[in-house]
Amino acid sequence: MILGVSEAIWHKVVAPLSKCEKNRVIIRNELGPGRSLEYHCHSNGKDQGVQFLKFNEERNFEFVDHFFGKKNKVNCVLRQGLWMQSSSRDFEAYHTSKSNGNNCGQTREWIARTDGTYFQRNRIKPAAFVFPWINKKP
Repeated sequence: MILGVSEAIWHKVVAPLSKCEKNRVIIRNELGPGRSLEYHCHSNGKDQGVQFLKFNEERNFEFVDHFFGKKNKVNCVLRQGLWMQSSSRDFEAYHTSKSNGNNCGQTREWIARTDGTYFQRNRIKPAAFVFPWINKKP
């Protein structure tokens, strides 16, 4: 009986996850020609370092959520402007679903525009404004 239950769990839960499409976090610069975007992300405590994007460039982070074990979490901060004095708040760019932890093929897109940061989930609806730039004195 236990073997039958284990096999059922394997075929209905674990096996499909092994074919799971990777999830993606995309950071995109739509600030305008000649304007750079700085971004700094941490993924599960691993520092991805400070990176720069030119206008219309984007970067992807790809990963697979695992049904068992550690959940994925990506936090980022964006900066732009003269001396990078305008920044976003430190935001959670992605986290594994708390309900089941088996997200497959999810896309979280964060877009920097002149008025602030926009967010789009799975490219289903147009990107929506989420927060303005925070201006800091140089």
